[in-house]
Amino acid sequence: MTTTLAATMRKQMVTHLVSKNIVCPRTGAVLDARTCVVLTDRDGDPAAVVSPAGWEQISNDPDTLARLASHGLTVDATTVPTIR
Repeated sequence: MTTTLAATMRKQMVTHLVSKNIVCPRTGAVLDARTCVVLTDRDGDPAAVVSPAGWEQISNDPDTLARLASHGLTVDATTVPTIR
């Protein structure tokens, strides 16, 4: 994100994904645009969102990670919560 416009568009795309899905497809937890983990497509655009708990499950499952990679999805490292 080098420009303010790009950052604003990215934020709006994440907000749209959260409002479209409302709950995490992995855990059923209510999604929050401020705390969700963002999965990006090959172009680096937000493509899907999961809850932090959903990402924890996904990151511990090599088969799921491989499936995501086969579809060109990667995690946006800036949205992954840090362990406290």
